[in-house]
Amino acid sequence: MSGIVLTFPILSGKAEAWRRFCQELSGSRKKGYEASRMRLGITRERLALIENAFGAISITTLESEDIANALNQIVTSNETFDIWYRERLHDLHGINLSAYEQFSRPARQAQNQEVHFEWALNSARTL
Repeated sequence: MSGIVLTFPILSGKAEAWRRFCQELSGSRKKGYEASRMRLGITRERLALIENAFGAISITTLESEDIANALNQIVTSNETFDIWYRERLHDLHGINLSAYEQFSRPARQAQNQEVHFEWALNSARTL
């Protein structure tokens, strides 16, 4: 299972509209939402809101067996629900997901990366 956490600022004055968007996902758009997520292979999605003195921010957590493919499909799908979803994100966050299409393709790993820290649980080790 892989996942990703996406944070997007909510445009000024749009926090209440963002709440209504979430209500639509669990209400009038639930069938389309569930069909989309099943088709995309998304197994879990969580939308959270943080409001502070600087404004509102949404935090979206997605999980999937193939998160790269799921994100690619969210960005490029021509399905009615997915188009509506992208339009709502544009209205609420001011982002155009179609501009992210280049990032939805697998990227080559940089040859000059410097790894400064890495940790992994060694499941074979006994405590």
